[in-house]
Amino acid sequence: MKKILVLLLLSTLASGISACAKKEADKPAVKMVNVTTAAVVKTDLSVVESAVGNATSLGVAQALDPTQVRRQSFTIRLPFPEHVARQLRPGQHVRLSSFSDPGKTANATIQQIRPALDSSTQTMEVIAALPGGHEWYSVGSVRGEVVLGVHRGTLVVPETAVVLRPAGSVVYRIEGDTAHEQVVKTGILRDGRMEILSGLKSGETIAVDGAGLLSEGAKVRIMNAAPAAKTSEAAQP
Repeated sequence: MKKILVLLLLSTLASGISACAKKEADKPAVKMVNVTTAAVVKTDLSVVESAVGNATSLGVAQALDPTQVRRQSFTIRLPFPEHVARQLRPGQHVRLSSFSDPGKTANATIQQIRPALDSSTQTMEVIAALPGGHEWYSVGSVRGEVVLGVHRGTLVVPETAVVLRPAGSVVYRIEGDTAHEQVVKTGILRDGRMEILSGLKSGETIAVDGAGLLSEGAKVRIMNAAPAAKTSEAAQP
């Protein structure tokens, strides 16, 4: 009788172990999200505004007449929004680039800020000039960039690390193989880098590529780390 009871107990135990093993086997595998990461860095970030304009009629004539190019400055008209134009001053530098040759740039100087406001575009015309003898000329559209200021020692992350969620703009901090959602307050965007005003600390590791696929507590597989953001930049754009 005792032998029968022992056999029954062993059989019941084996069945229980088998059932537990089956339950474990039936559980879905933990989904891992592939991400790249980067560190939150502290840097100086230029506040830049840009406008698209054209050479003045005199500038076009100079560009088309080589005998005049070497003797006179080359002038550009740039329509900046009123709130930007009122922050500019004669003598301030403007970086110029041509749409026909975007890799070639030049530094011009603001000569004049015309006070008349264009009521249809709410812009004011800024006249910038390159000194005579300069090799950079364009008779097509020109982009002009001006620096209004520099945010010193601000935190930045790659632009793609910031995603929109019901809670607002969030970044995913990576701790081990787990992602944690962090609400952040963003500032200006410059050259693919987003300024972070609050919510993160310098040196924290965040998800970059793949961040849009994450949620709180998601498990991640870290691939190659994203390139670190530059830690400083010049005041000029």
